[in-house]
Amino acid sequence: MLGTATATHIYWITSRAAGIAALMLASASVGVGVTMSARFVRGRTPDLRVTHEALALATMAALAVHGLSLLGDGFIGMNLAGVTVPFASSYRTLWTTMGIVGAWLLVLLGLSYYARARIGLARWKRLHRWTLLAWVLGIGHALGEGTDAGVPWFLVSVGAVVVPALGLVLARLATSRTVSAASQPPLTRA
Repeated sequence: MLGTATATHIYWITSRAAGIAALMLASASVGVGVTMSARFVRGRTPDLRVTHEALALATMAALAVHGLSLLGDGFIGMNLAGVTVPFASSYRTLWTTMGIVGAWLLVLLGLSYYARARIGLARWKRLHRWTLLAWVLGIGHALGEGTDAGVPWFLVSVGAVVVPALGLVLARLATSRTVSAASQPPLTRA
């Protein structure tokens, strides 16, 4: 009986698990990335780069599983366009679109790492900052559309990764404002 019940929901269960994993992995990746860019940890940057890259690639894999498994879910009835094209799905259109846009941004910005020599390092760094928007869109998608959005175990589990990453982002923003204010001539500070 349990096997039959699980078999009919396997796509939904898979998509749900992969979506949660993607959000947690993306949050960890953002936290590690911000730690590197703000230089909060000295002397461990090579190790952090490998960790950041592995988390980013794992996030992309989880996103692919999340989206592709929805194609088999008979309840939602998604097609390929509904899973990959913003506003193409009639299922909770705003939240679905937030997830799709966030996923595409994460994938494109994540893969841009491998093209940074062609893009130019300075331009790539400016582009890579948009990853924060993609991450926020993913959080919005999970909280607005996710099956488990209001369930305490989900909020605690995701919060355990999202809140520290958000704290690091805010600390990074505070650090960059302090540095840019200190580098301005005295007349422009007034």
